[in-house]
Amino acid sequence: MIGARLHRLTRGLRRDMAGESPTPAAPFARLNESFSRARILVKVFYLCSAYISYLALDELHRVALQAEAWDFLWPVQWLARLQVRPAVDCLALACFLFGLLAFQFEGRRLFRALFAASFLLVAAIVNSFGGTNHLYHAWLWIAIGLIFLPQGSARQPSRLHKMSCLTTIAACQALLLSFYSLAGLWKTLSGLAALASGHVGNFSPGGLSATLADRMLQTGTSPLLANFVIDHVWLAWPMFVSLIYVQLFAIFVAFRPQLHVLWGYALISFHLGTWLLMEIVFPQHILFLALFFVLSPFRPDRWTLRGILVSLPAFGPLLRRLLPMTAAAAPCQNGGRPRIRASSDPAI
Repeated sequence: MIGARLHRLTRGLRRDMAGESPTPAAPFARLNESFSRARILVKVFYLCSAYISYLALDELHRVALQAEAWDFLWPVQWLARLQVRPAVDCLALACFLFGLLAFQFEGRRLFRALFAASFLLVAAIVNSFGGTNHLYHAWLWIAIGLIFLPQGSARQPSRLHKMSCLTTIAACQALLLSFYSLAGLWKTLSGLAALASGHVGNFSPGGLSATLADRMLQTGTSPLLANFVIDHVWLAWPMFVSLIYVQLFAIFVAFRPQLHVLWGYALISFHLGTWLLMEIVFPQHILFLALFFVLSPFRPDRWTLRGILVSLPAFGPLLRRLLPMTAAAAPCQNGGRPRIRASSDPAI
């Protein structure tokens, strides 16, 4: 009795997390295609890593020359016992070389681990001036996650090898989206607290405008669209509430491949907005969002408007009842293979 109830509960949770699949398919039907995409994704990630490390070479060299005092974080506290400037240059150079090696030999776990370790040191140096710079944090966690990719690059990989690779990629996606969900949770809790106390907060019509005006006074900057947003409160308010929704429910998207591309572009738009409104840039975030979500190995080849709507977190169950299922989206009854029928849903 208890086992049956627990089984129904877990099935319900799994269904709520994954939403409704717009293109039913037999198990492993797209395994080879997803694996091929994943291998390209990993290759490009390490190419971008080498490029980012190359840019850090000059940045860290100039910073080391100008730095008057260091507040070394724990990964690089040992640098205080060395000549700091040449040591920083050597670490940045090593990170670049390990990035190139991981790009060339992405199947070798040793090179992936060496890049992750050296990138940790570079990120620690960047944050060793008494402040916190979030620029490299997410990229570092991806590098750590990709260490767990299966060893080797067999010409004829087994199903276990392919599944291990895709599981690692999916775990990295979930980790990245959890960062955004935590940010959305913080915005939600602080917004609710402001509403409860009667103050202007994230859910107030003028909340974003007040935040932008305060930042402009503190930093002396004049972002491109900040004044426009401050003057058009009722235009900015629904956009900001939509952003909180996108961030808060981002973790659910990890289990809904049909939303990977949409959420990837939505979060890229968020980072574009942080520059347009606050002059805060996160170029690395644009890269990993494009790689892991816009070019997700699990993205479907075809979308329908209904398939996206019924998969939306929080709103999906309601929309699933309001929008009837078309023949093309009906469950398969021919041995697990989807029937090819015309659909009335507008393709996206």
